[in-house]
Amino acid sequence: MKDKRTARHYAEALFYAAQKQGQEEEIGEGLASMKNILEEYAELQKILSSSLLSPEEKEKALLALLPQVLSIKKEEIVTSIAAEYQRLLDQAKDVEAVEVKVAAPLSPALELELKNRLTRLIGKKVRLEMKMEPEMLGGLTLRWGDRVVDASVRKKLELLGAHLKKDLHPVN
Repeated sequence: MKDKRTARHYAEALFYAAQKQGQEEEIGEGLASMKNILEEYAELQKILSSSLLSPEEKEKALLALLPQVLSIKKEEIVTSIAAEYQRLLDQAKDVEAVEVKVAAPLSPALELELKNRLTRLIGKKVRLEMKMEPEMLGGLTLRWGDRVVDASVRKKLELLGAHLKKDLHPVN
């Protein structure tokens, strides 16, 4: 909980500083890139978390991306800061982030259709956050705000299994 609060404070400070310079998008993209790199390359995360490297060496490893963030002692908070920053950017642009989990990548046409339908449903611009989960087998799940729509094959199989168990073992 404390790390999320700390991330929110850093993200707000960074967002408002970027806003004053008219660089909200650029800083947001830099943070998102850094977050993706940290999540994708666990080895880089270890390097950044290493107490053996100086902040300057870490800064060089990231090609001087956001040196203010690199001075933080807990580099793992970068991903939380990036998420909070994106939330602030979305809020400023009246955009709703929708997490979409799918078993396999969607075609560009299908992704565009999904985005258009969600825009009409939600009533504001939509930014899709695509995540692959092969164990879903098929279908998709959507999450935005406090809403969840689970149209996955896995969920349908779970419901079917529960229904069959109930039919096979009726409670008297």
